[in-house]
Amino acid sequence: MTSSDDGRPIPYAQVRVMGDSISDWTDDAGAYRLEGLTRGPWRIRVVHPGHDSLDLRVVVPGDRAVRLDVTLAARPGPSVDALSDFEPFQVAYTLPALLNPAEVSHMIQQQYPAELAARGIGGEAVLRLWLDERGRVVRSLLSASSGQAALDSIALSISEQMRFRPAKNRDQMVRVIVRIPVLFTVPDSVRRAGRPGPPG
Repeated sequence: MTSSDDGRPIPYAQVRVMGDSISDWTDDAGAYRLEGLTRGPWRIRVVHPGHDSLDLRVVVPGDRAVRLDVTLAARPGPSVDALSDFEPFQVAYTLPALLNPAEVSHMIQQQYPAELAARGIGGEAVLRLWLDERGRVVRSLLSASSGQAALDSIALSISEQMRFRPAKNRDQMVRVIVRIPVLFTVPDSVRRAGRPGPPG
């Protein structure tokens, strides 16, 4: 998997089979492998922060592996001038509260890397977000790593879906820059599966 911007490999992109639990993450060389696909047509979705998501249709013949080379279109960020009137959050401002925490939590659970969940690995990534006067995320950067690149990638990806109540300076809605933590805990389904049953 490569970027249209410079042709370089894209690490930590999520490649998932739509309507199924099969997924993988690209490595440093942009390579991935989807195990368990049976014969027939499948729909694949590729997601990576900084690039446009891509939906693909692939047909698996059943008797051999299918190689699928993917190029993602780089998403241009806002210009420096467009961000010049965003200011750091001030104590006097009304805090820009997250309006869809349940949706964000669900996305984290859905995208949690299986290999990290199986090992009980979580973490907390901190994002730096530029919020406009409507509470929309205009730009996002990683401010502090969770210690796991895959989790950092998820945090940046879901930031695009976050919705906030606008920050206010008295009665006026303002553009601000805030730091938002994104907590990753092992999905409930994985914890339940690993919990020993009652003694017989």
